[in-house]
Amino acid sequence: MNNLGSLRREYPHRIERARSLMHAQELDALLLFTGPNLVYFTGMPCSRSGSRPFVYLLPRQGEPVLIVHAGRRDEARRFTDVGDVRTYTRLSHLPLETVLSAIEGLGLQKGCIGAELGGEMVLDLPFADFVALQDALPDACFVDGSPLLWQLRMIKSEAEIARVARACEITSQAYAQTYTSLRAGLSEAEIQNLMFSNMMALGGSSPWGFITSGTGNYDMVSKGPSSRCVEPGDMVWMDGGCTVDGYWSDFDRSAVVGGASSAQKAVQREVHEITHQGVAMMRPGVPVAEIAAHCNEAIRALKFPVTSDISGRAARVGHGLGMVVTELPSLSEEDPTVLEAGMIVTIEPGVATDDGTFHMEENVLITADGPQVLTTAQWELWTI
Repeated sequence: MNNLGSLRREYPHRIERARSLMHAQELDALLLFTGPNLVYFTGMPCSRSGSRPFVYLLPRQGEPVLIVHAGRRDEARRFTDVGDVRTYTRLSHLPLETVLSAIEGLGLQKGCIGAELGGEMVLDLPFADFVALQDALPDACFVDGSPLLWQLRMIKSEAEIARVARACEITSQAYAQTYTSLRAGLSEAEIQNLMFSNMMALGGSSPWGFITSGTGNYDMVSKGPSSRCVEPGDMVWMDGGCTVDGYWSDFDRSAVVGGASSAQKAVQREVHEITHQGVAMMRPGVPVAEIAAHCNEAIRALKFPVTSDISGRAARVGHGLGMVVTELPSLSEEDPTVLEAGMIVTIEPGVATDDGTFHMEENVLITADGPQVLTTAQWELWTI
């Protein structure tokens, strides 16, 4: 897949949708800084760099402005279709004068400007720089633009869906390749490195992951690899994924050195059943809180000894997925989001016991006809 192809053709439509929402919400502009929202509208490859911040000004009327450090001018011209690209040279500061010139040129000195002020979003610039911007525009009103931005980003286009689906396919294949090639005596670090290598060989980028193994470690599901070597009887649990053109996969699978016991297989089946009861509920019009409540109740009703309620600790049984590994909505009993066609969400109720980590996350596309599971790796425990 090529980010310069079908995704690039989407940017004018994204701007049009944003402007429609800006009109409805009485916003005069969006002011975005380095991060996924700027990429969403421009395609500009930008990772966080405190030395050379990016700025994108999208007015409700008028030409958008992209501000980049002079050293990134060529990339801005190659990878974006923004006609008004402005540059600066000073390092480690918001280019305030350039930003003010763009705002004033569009007549926004007294405008209502949405910025990344909430909803799990960040400005990605020093607070003092944002204060200086506000002080320089005493008649402007800066408000939280994250609700508008999430309205756009939660609903994926066909091109976005294709990229998440491909990332899930790569990760599914990598789990199969990794678990079927392991042996006792390998360290967690060696196992995770093999998983990463497999994802990259299959075409995934930026692989990431967690791993845990062995009695006494199964509750720790957010840790990196250690030098611990796996032994007969150990469960190896990995959670991770990769990107395709900047869109993520995120799910976990497990294996047991020497093969799973009957008790491990039974717990795996029970947690899998709860997970897929949740999947079956994922239809347009269903509140995510109902799915969370159902999964939480089912986890609490399990009859075997549990050392930790993994999804209970996380305070949710899933989350959105797209340009960031964890996006809104949160599948929690407090989240008011109602599912819509085009959303991609994960679902991951799970528990830990003395015998293992039982947690089989799925990545699910919401369609008009119901859920479509994008994760194809087997949920059953592999044998190492």
